[in-house]
Amino acid sequence: MARTLARTLAATSVLGSAFVAFVGCNSILDNRPGTLAESDQSETVPERGSDASRSRDTSIAIDADGGDGPSLTCPAEQTRCSGKCVSSADPLHGCGDPTCTRCPGAHAALGCRDGTCVIGTCDTGFADCNADPADGCETDLSKPASCGACNVICPAIRPLCTPTGATYECTNGCTPAAPLRCGEACVDPLTSIANCGTCGVACPAVINATTSCAAGVCAFACTELFHACAGACVSRTDATACGAACAPCPVPPGGAATCIADVCGVACADGFRLCGAACVGRTDVLACGPTCLPCPPSANAVSACVADACTFACAVGFANCDANPANGCEAALTSDPLNCGACGRPCGLLQACVNGACVLRL
Repeated sequence: MARTLARTLAATSVLGSAFVAFVGCNSILDNRPGTLAESDQSETVPERGSDASRSRDTSIAIDADGGDGPSLTCPAEQTRCSGKCVSSADPLHGCGDPTCTRCPGAHAALGCRDGTCVIGTCDTGFADCNADPADGCETDLSKPASCGACNVICPAIRPLCTPTGATYECTNGCTPAAPLRCGEACVDPLTSIANCGTCGVACPAVINATTSCAAGVCAFACTELFHACAGACVSRTDATACGAACAPCPVPPGGAATCIADVCGVACADGFRLCGAACVGRTDVLACGPTCLPCPPSANAVSACVADACTFACAVGFANCDANPANGCEAALTSDPLNCGACGRPCGLLQACVNGACVLRL
């Protein structure tokens, strides 16, 4: 079978051509935390609306978002983005938006609802006070202008905003729980996202993650459908960063790479079928039909694979007059006196078949 597949990948299909339509899959896995280096910067969020693989039997470059070549066809609950199929519930690709522009929003764990970007949860110490998912959880609750909740302004007699338990309150001085004064806020530099380790050091926002400050060091934990890769959270179905190693999956000729349960896989395009770990053309005589077996040779004929079944085409001057595929094209129409020039055309007793015509014997 291995040699059959090797020959299959080296050969082009005998009949037909294939159109590429990639298939993707989805998987829900666990989360892993990540740690942000001091040099990490928060990502610039583009506006929504801004914004090749190659088949083995064709040489058409595939542009998943409307360029030259055939369009990709993704399964239900998936959207085509940048040459691959991704989950329509992936905020990194816009929750199914045709532009594939990632959902914006800082200091928030983002999600999707009915094809629209939504804010799942806010990072500790932040809130979505303007109810606009475009800017995420924009309000810092450690500030006197929104101390502990939206629109809570500290009065002049208690001008400082100080953390108290899980919230904040206005005070006239810092407390042992938040001993460091940073401007008009009292903070614990060991846990403050806005002042992690010291005043003015804010933890970068990571899309699809919850940011935290632990022991004065910024960190993040990816949300449910994502895992940490190089300071970012990527989808667990992203074949360009699959598994714990965040490695790209190999893209096979005639198909697309997939990532399922942290393991790389293959999804074959239209006109191809999966044989072992390879995508072979559905007209390939070396791997025909669901069994991926080679078509047997037939006498005086050229083998073919049509509609997932082996067949053959007779060579010039031959025909399958007995309708028996086992003996191929058994009748030589140029010399067979029973099928002279065509099946079922016999010559007389005193005639011979010469070059497909009945002539008198000499």
